Amino acid sequence: MKTYRILIPVFNDWESLSTLLSNIDGLKLNVFGNIKILVIDDCSTEILSKKIEFNSFNDVEIIKNAKNIGHGKSIANGIQYLSNKSDFDYLIVMDGDGEDRPEEIKQLILKSIAFPSSTITANRIKRSEGILFRLFYILHKILTLVLTGRSIKFGNFMCIPKKELNLISSNQNLFVSFSGTVSKFIKDKQQIPSIRGIRYHGPTKMSFLKLVRHSLLIISVFKYEVLLRSSLLVFLFGIFAFYYNKNIFLLLMIPIAAIDMLIIFTTFYLYQKTLFNA
Repeated sequence: MKTYRILIPVFNDWESLSTLLSNIDGLKLNVFGNIKILVIDDCSTEILSKKIEFNSFNDVEIIKNAKNIGHGKSIANGIQYLSNKSDFDYLIVMDGDGEDRPEEIKQLILKSIAFPSSTITANRIKRSEGILFRLFYILHKILTLVLTGRSIKFGNFMCIPKKELNLISSNQNLFVSFSGTVSKFIKDKQQIPSIRGIRYHGPTKMSFLKLVRHSLLIISVFKYEVLLRSSLLVFLFGIFAFYYNKNIFLLLMIPIAAIDMLIIFTTFYLYQKTLFNA
């Protein structure tokens, strides 16, 4: 029977974590494999008020970051911590607030049994946010596809074999974007359909600005591809504009080139800044 580590980053939201672990416990996943929980406490200012104990798993480990570094970097810290461990076969990464639905863990595990060497991603088919947010999310996916050449339909919620995890555990891109790193460096992937859940306690923490930053961080993992693809697009647009209307060629090209330079600069700057602050 295989062992599954479930990595959950948490900052202060211990109530949601307790609800999540209780729901995972109710799934009786131990009939499919051994379950171990790793909680990455992102230097919470609130204290866990009760002992975490459940029936279907009894191995709940909590490690605390030395400082608050954010959700994505907490995942990277957890992966690097686990890279030297040999007590598991698969890693499942998920949010601790209910937006990654615990009932889909069973689907990830069953898919990993069917495809033991593949990384199983939870690809979003439905979200729970409002219409405006969902519209911006679609734009984010289109922009990512145009600039990177990759259609990335998954977030951090996934199941990775230990062997594949070893391929990215020392990759510095992990501290920039976990899902971007998986998309770029792990080739053997399968998927399950996933519905974005609703937070157990309190409103969602994903705002429009956080979505923009999240999108740019994913794109920045492909920064050299962005440089090549965006420059090629501007070049092709320039040829098209010059051919059809030479008189307004410069009027068209100056703002387009400026936007292209802004995208490239932002991508490289955000990448370096995120790594520097890791």
